[in-house]
Amino acid sequence: MTAINDQNSESGLSSLYPPRPVAEIYALKEALSTLGTVRSFQPNDEIHAVSQHEKSLYLFTEGHFTVVRANDGLVLSSMRGEMVYGIAECLRPRGGWFLKVEEPCTARVIPAEQAFELFTRMQLWETVSGLLAWFLQMYSLRDEHLVGVTAYVMIRNKLLELELLPADVRRDINAADFIQGRTQLARSTVMAILGELRRGDYIEIKRGKLVAIRHLPKEY
Repeated sequence: MTAINDQNSESGLSSLYPPRPVAEIYALKEALSTLGTVRSFQPNDEIHAVSQHEKSLYLFTEGHFTVVRANDGLVLSSMRGEMVYGIAECLRPRGGWFLKVEEPCTARVIPAEQAFELFTRMQLWETVSGLLAWFLQMYSLRDEHLVGVTAYVMIRNKLLELELLPADVRRDINAADFIQGRTQLARSTVMAILGELRRGDYIEIKRGKLVAIRHLPKEY
């Protein structure tokens, strides 16, 4: 590794992404909790909000999911816990992404038209807009982390994102796979940069799993 800028400007890893809109999710969960039907899902199931001319919202009270870009399999983000999925897709169908289930869970599946009528009747569209604004912020920040930056900066940002996960979750995740799935960088590039970071004692990786980040330079 050459010409390292030794400044590290993180004010806290939680600042990587905006805080989860807990109040908005709770309000929508309460409103939707008696609608639709409950379905079970298993790991690797793919959930499409719009399929065969049907539009559905999915209300999850728990679970682990990844959002995947449909045309190339790029992982856009990972999510855990309560979630309302499908609002944007049902409002403006495009089919650009889908939700992949990572662990067994259940969801309340609600016809979009029925949900949207309820949002109007209960004056919840402002709450909905708050949730959609959060998703917009998330993906805007993701682009800042990945678009127009070097391969090292991409890897650095994904390492910081990986470190945010609980230790018991992180120990089951291969760091190189996590980075490659979210950047589509060449495997050789990812492994080369991780190797240099390990040799420089910037990070600790054991059996492919990220154990600790000691210090990540801003630039390579």
